[in-house]
Amino acid sequence: MHTIDFEPEPRPNQGGTIGIDVGIKTFYSDSNGNTVSNPKYLERAMQKLVREQRRLSRKQKGSHNRNRQRIRVARVHEKVTNQRNDFLQKQST
Repeated sequence: MHTIDFEPEPRPNQGGTIGIDVGIKTFYSDSNGNTVSNPKYLERAMQKLVREQRRLSRKQKGSHNRNRQRIRVARVHEKVTNQRNDFLQKQST
């Protein structure tokens, strides 16, 4: 089996439309050769999220402390959601 190394050359855009490729490694890359890296907010928050969920699992069901811990876990999830939405908003403007 033969392998071929091929690097496509980006062509300059003459004011027309561009193509956008959404991926996993990069958030997107367009036909002009611009790429934006994927910020991966959930991976950054995972250590805190694991800790807070572990604390939640040790609380007694129905207790006031468990309800407070449930809200702490929800705050971590909300922060990730807000970071993602902020990133998308900044990219679209």
